[in-house]
Amino acid sequence: MNGATAADYAWFDEEYEGWPFCLTLVKDVDPEEALRRIGVTPLPGMDLEEMSDFPIAACPAIGGTALLEYNGFAGTLAEVVRRLSAGTVMAAVFLNVNADQQFVFAADGRLVTGFEPDGSDARWGDDPDRLLPQMLDLGMPTKDEEADAALDDDDYDPILTVMALAERATGVRVTREHLRRPAFAGSAAHLY
Repeated sequence: MNGATAADYAWFDEEYEGWPFCLTLVKDVDPEEALRRIGVTPLPGMDLEEMSDFPIAACPAIGGTALLEYNGFAGTLAEVVRRLSAGTVMAAVFLNVNADQQFVFAADGRLVTGFEPDGSDARWGDDPDRLLPQMLDLGMPTKDEEADAALDDDDYDPILTVMALAERATGVRVTREHLRRPAFAGSAAHLY
């Protein structure tokens, strides 16, 4: 089992503090193909903050591709999940300016497990408990009575924890350096 932890993603808070985002990891798919699967025209990489109109960047990562979308949630949309996970696995972590958040894990075109990171005790999907061993190993609350206690713990960060879960579930590891060098970028506006 991959041993990624929330601490492995502390850099994300440093780099993207205050950003509304959707980070999607796709196993064994290259950046250009990942964008094509969701109908985004791949353009040579550029800075997301310089783009307008639902920017999404595709970056090579260890074991696959990382898609980073500024102020969007494409990685959680049913059709995007179906297309990106066809023949592989993918996981997405979403957080917006209102602190709405979501985690999804999909395999072979179907949603396997989904939940809100600050409420990981309420899961849905075709096999909502598939990631339970990894969740427990990460110290995530998996029962109703555990959820409030975890959120009261100042050391527990549900978003960074689900980023580690996304890595464990997909086998795709993304680093600060990967996201700084997107291979391709484009507009995800047509997905909304």
